[in-house]
Amino acid sequence: MREFRDRTRTLEQMGDHLRVLAEELLAWEMVSRHPISGWTEAAPDQPARSIQLGDDWRDRFGLHLFACGHVTAPRPAPGTLVELRLDFGGEALVTLFAKDGAVLDRFGSNPHHRAFSPLPDVAFRIEAEAVARSLFGIPNRAPTLAEAAFVVINPAVRALRRRIEVLRATALTVSNADLARQLMEAGEIALSRLRLPTRTEHLGPRLAGQKWAVNIWERSFEPTDTPAPMDDTGALTVLAATAKLDALLAELRADYPKQGRVLVTGHAHIDYAWLWPQPETVRKIRRTFNSVASLMDKYPEFRFAASSSLQYEHIEQDDPDLFARIKARVAEGRWEVTGGMFIECDTNMPSAEAFARQFLYGQRYFKKHFGQISRTAWLPDTFGFSSIMPQLLQQSGIETLMTIKISWNETNPLPNTIFHWQGNDGSRVLVHCFNAYDNDGYNMLMQPEALAEVWAKHTAKDLSKTIIATYGWGDGGGGPAPEQIEALPILNLMPSLPHVEHGHFQTHFDQLHAELAGAAVPVWAGELYLEYHRATLTTQGRTKALNRRAEQALGAAEAMAALAGIASPDVTAPSLEADWARLLRNQFHDILPGSSIREVYEQTEPELSGIVARGETLTQVALQRLADRLQTGTGPAGVLVANLSGTTKSGYQLESGTALPASLAPQQTTDGWVTTVDQSLAPLSVGFVARSGSGRVTVDGLVMENSLVRLAIDDEGRIASLIVKANGRDLVSGGAAHRLMVYRNDLPRNFDAWDIEPGFALGGEEVLGGASVRVTATGPHMGEILVSRTLGSSRIDTRYRLWGNSARCDIITDIDWRDRRTYLRAVFPVSVRSEMAQFDQAIGVASRATHDNTSWQQAQFESCGHRFVSISETDWGAAVLSADRYGFCAKGNQ
Repeated sequence: MREFRDRTRTLEQMGDHLRVLAEELLAWEMVSRHPISGWTEAAPDQPARSIQLGDDWRDRFGLHLFACGHVTAPRPAPGTLVELRLDFGGEALVTLFAKDGAVLDRFGSNPHHRAFSPLPDVAFRIEAEAVARSLFGIPNRAPTLAEAAFVVINPAVRALRRRIEVLRATALTVSNADLARQLMEAGEIALSRLRLPTRTEHLGPRLAGQKWAVNIWERSFEPTDTPAPMDDTGALTVLAATAKLDALLAELRADYPKQGRVLVTGHAHIDYAWLWPQPETVRKIRRTFNSVASLMDKYPEFRFAASSSLQYEHIEQDDPDLFARIKARVAEGRWEVTGGMFIECDTNMPSAEAFARQFLYGQRYFKKHFGQISRTAWLPDTFGFSSIMPQLLQQSGIETLMTIKISWNETNPLPNTIFHWQGNDGSRVLVHCFNAYDNDGYNMLMQPEALAEVWAKHTAKDLSKTIIATYGWGDGGGGPAPEQIEALPILNLMPSLPHVEHGHFQTHFDQLHAELAGAAVPVWAGELYLEYHRATLTTQGRTKALNRRAEQALGAAEAMAALAGIASPDVTAPSLEADWARLLRNQFHDILPGSSIREVYEQTEPELSGIVARGETLTQVALQRLADRLQTGTGPAGVLVANLSGTTKSGYQLESGTALPASLAPQQTTDGWVTTVDQSLAPLSVGFVARSGSGRVTVDGLVMENSLVRLAIDDEGRIASLIVKANGRDLVSGGAAHRLMVYRNDLPRNFDAWDIEPGFALGGEEVLGGASVRVTATGPHMGEILVSRTLGSSRIDTRYRLWGNSARCDIITDIDWRDRRTYLRAVFPVSVRSEMAQFDQAIGVASRATHDNTSWQQAQFESCGHRFVSISETDWGAAVLSADRYGFCAKGNQ
């Protein structure tokens, strides 16, 4: 390539020239445009009306139906193609009907999917179900029927224009400056062959729609639907320029060979709920999957992958024809059913039972409907991964985890893109992640800079010369767009960039497992902590509390049904599968973490409350059946108590809204009756308790005491001391525990419902003054002190309880929260020193450092715990137990 060498301009200047030339080609891409008229619009609860192109919708609420009578696409001349271009003013599901009502095609319309081809060669009717929303649920507050037309295209001009755009982006991406300049020169050399028409009245209308022309005070020309055609000379030079460019690129590929291989599949990351409510998600899934099925008819090489059995279940119920098409593509190996889970759930907060059911329900569905289970888990957007996962993955038949999100760490990049992940029980799975953070994150953009980024950040090139990646538009974008699929062969013309091709991920992983046998594969032990989105362990506290209660209610209902079934085999317990499915759905990674909009929780919270109510009702029914079965004699046997844990329990604290038997010597409180019982019960068993426990609690002023501990509350409503009588040591350090700390101006730089900034504690202040502290129960079974205070516009009521037979101090907090930009914590300085703290997980514990020796430890200033977090010395320790919170910190002795 020595026809032209330019050292007078910078790369950026040469790139600007190629950009202008590409825009000139774009002006000649359209042959003609044929508007489609005769539309009607039907709004919710309103009759249909006529609507013209450019007209506003009747209103922007609900699902609108647009329809147009039978139309026929223009017959394309040789060397042209016809596209249907549609813009309804929002996301839409478009259906093309034949005259006999048969569906000819169905696809989604959105900002990334506006042009559709090939078109039926018969007359067809167009219908569209549209919502006035764009991607990510963004409302279009003034929706219009913006475009509906058949557009005839010159594919040769489009092919050259796209080559130039990709070449320019490649030149600005590659690290070799000499190659970059030669690429720019190749574009200039090739385009020098062009002889586009220059006649003013022919060229002017084609350029009239470009930005520079629109901005002129008085335009000389207006755009037209029937511009002057390109002459034969121009058409031949387009082909000549393309051939010359391809030849020059072949030379450059010989001098600068392609490096690496990127194996891709189409994908559409669809959050099950986030910036839109759940019913809209179902429509997004249907629009996207129809678009993908339509694209598969057009592009034989195209591959697609989608996870979550719940997505497929919605299609099965709402669009059986589409479901049949998907099953056929799955059988062909072109549509990859992956993930193995019911939904892409949060992986930190669900209980072990719920987490296991995510895989049980997902794999069972995939096996039933597609004849296979998934051997790869797909979780691109989950906020960190608990160390319990490898054992659950293994037991579910899954060998590999594919993810993206852990590449988002803000402080410490994960060192490997391929590694074995070892869980807290020693189980191992292979993890393969890719990093396209700078180029769209979840789904790589099909552009040179994205390919280069993904390959450059692949740190396991010694283990595999192939990196995987997904591409396509998510969250309403409809998945891959035609131009993305068509970009692959153009990208492969470029030198130096990795080779990119469609592939089947599971086939690749099978090969990878075989290739890695005996290799020194890195091992990552323990959790995959995400250094980001730490507030998702805390925000939307009511949802998190209901989630924990729902998990417990369903677990208790099933356990009690089993115990009752042993006693009464003739009685069949009702199924809880639907309740479990509803709970699993609400553990999606943007619902349970609290990162969704209000409308999501207006659905979630009633659903979870209903699960709790049903579970608790069924538990009571089973307990009553057992009581009726087990009770003997004429007198009351006491109260039937169930131990649903896995260990023997010897001490119980009972509360009831109604009077308890006199034999239990109950204590009346403002909320009902309480008592303590010391009777021992084996794991998963029930038994009658007839006598109260021997332990007693006394209350003297703000001091509560039993035979085990002495608890003192100060005038500010804090724990002044907690003396353990066995050794006389005070568990409280530094004057007071359960200090309520408030951090004002809690406004993270990116996601205010998701993040906690590392410097949040600057300016933190303790909530002091104005507290009302009073004794509300004096024993003998339970002592209670109530502390009431206000914080801004919010009210906080705290009840400290000490039971007669327990060393545990119960803290029941009721918050009426009405303040924003405010972060509230309960802080417990304790007289315990340890380098490690134990955070309870769904299975086992996670050990985390209480010091900040390394940047990894510094970044873990907020972490997940389930039932407790503890710090222990050899013979001394403390634990904070949690009924319904997941966000904890344990640093130093605090």
